[in-house]
Amino acid sequence: MVRFRETVRSLLRERLLDAAYELVAEKGFERLRMSQLAVAVGVSRQTVYNELGSKDAVGEALFQREVERCMLGIEQRLDQHRDDLRAAVAEAVEFTLTLAARNPLVRAMLTGGVDSGLLRYLTTSSEAAFVTAEGAADAYVAETWPGIDPASRGLAVEAAVRLTASHVMQADTTPQESARRIAECVARIAGPHR
Repeated sequence: MVRFRETVRSLLRERLLDAAYELVAEKGFERLRMSQLAVAVGVSRQTVYNELGSKDAVGEALFQREVERCMLGIEQRLDQHRDDLRAAVAEAVEFTLTLAARNPLVRAMLTGGVDSGLLRYLTTSSEAAFVTAEGAADAYVAETWPGIDPASRGLAVEAAVRLTASHVMQADTTPQESARRIAECVARIAGPHR
């Protein structure tokens, strides 16, 4: 019975976050109301508060969920090219840039003039997101390409993550070209041991 309750709560939380995502994409975070979430999912407002907490907690949960989804997608792209570092990085970066261009929540988070309410989650959580992304990428590269020395690996991972974030904010080329250029930088940093 306990497991059933946990499953129901998990599903309810996902439905609430899905509804919040849609509402934020449509109206912006500043206009999001907990009562709207309740109506969208068909539960009481108190249930929304019990499951998600405050509006700030909703913003944080949406941000974290998008980071986790992005990391999963990146890992899947890297897995497709375990034998080629340059191709793996290019595929992962292109995925990230394309996701940021198509995902209305990510767009809202990255355009402070449009939705300053969500921007605060990016600015207060972005360093944690960078640390998470760099840690996951470092572990992946260490396992997949063990010939890259730790210092080069750390620099390559940091460059990939920070350059990708920079291209999300201010791309001056297509996602494919940005991905190719970032992959080339990473491959050069990683050196001959890749």
